[in-house]
Amino acid sequence: MFSQQLVNGITLGSTYALIAIGYTLVLGVLKKLNLAHGELFMVGTFAGIGMAAAGAPIVVSVGAAFLFAGLVAVAIERTCFYPLRNASFLSPMLTTIAFGILLQNVATQIFGSDPSRFPDTGRSVELHIAGLTISALQVAILVTAFGLMIAIDVLIRHTRWGIALRATSDDPETAAQHGINPSRVTITTFFVSGALAGVAGVLTTLVYSQVTPLIGIRQGLIGMVAMVIGGLGNLRGAMIGGLAVGLLETLNDAYFNAGYRDLVIFSVFFAFLVLRPEGLFPAPGGRS
Repeated sequence: MFSQQLVNGITLGSTYALIAIGYTLVLGVLKKLNLAHGELFMVGTFAGIGMAAAGAPIVVSVGAAFLFAGLVAVAIERTCFYPLRNASFLSPMLTTIAFGILLQNVATQIFGSDPSRFPDTGRSVELHIAGLTISALQVAILVTAFGLMIAIDVLIRHTRWGIALRATSDDPETAAQHGINPSRVTITTFFVSGALAGVAGVLTTLVYSQVTPLIGIRQGLIGMVAMVIGGLGNLRGAMIGGLAVGLLETLNDAYFNAGYRDLVIFSVFFAFLVLRPEGLFPAPGGRS
């Protein structure tokens, strides 16, 4: 049923949107890409799995992923970006690749290379609405993901941190002259971006897949695809881009061939880069 696939696609896409938002936040502040962002998805997932294996409820597992991935993101900023803040665009990107490989190897040593998944959470309650079947886990994912998206949007547009972030993005020196601490804004931004990726990891793994320490490679690329489709620097565009990629992937698997999933997604990505690099919703003046 097409409507059922739409629900499944939106559920998956909401997790992709969280990853894309993290990319967009960092890009908006530093004008640079964190290429270890996909590994934050991975470390958040394994943090959640570790807590669940110890008997913690799902809410605690999600909280652990939020905190741990956020702290790792801060470590990335302190080691890969801050020391190279005056370097070229390429230098920090290369260091984040190395940091991501380091995280992959650490996770492999701790958890092994075999696929892992969350311990059995028991039979999920299913809701049947107008011919649709929606599990309680799907509802939880949608509520959590959309709740975080709304919260981030409100924070960016209506709080002092959001004002400080936009000011730092526009002109760090002028922002500092007005009493804003650009370094503190950057650290907070990295924490939020990593935390969102970590939560996305837990939400995705709860329903859709097993994970290995290499899962971050694909998820990071998917988040980048969503960001480009939505519009570089546009926070709401990243949300829409994530939902679009989730729908595209789900509909491809349902009506075409799952084996062509990545071919289809990255063909669309390439088309946007060539034909519409500004994305569906370009950010006015480069701001989110």
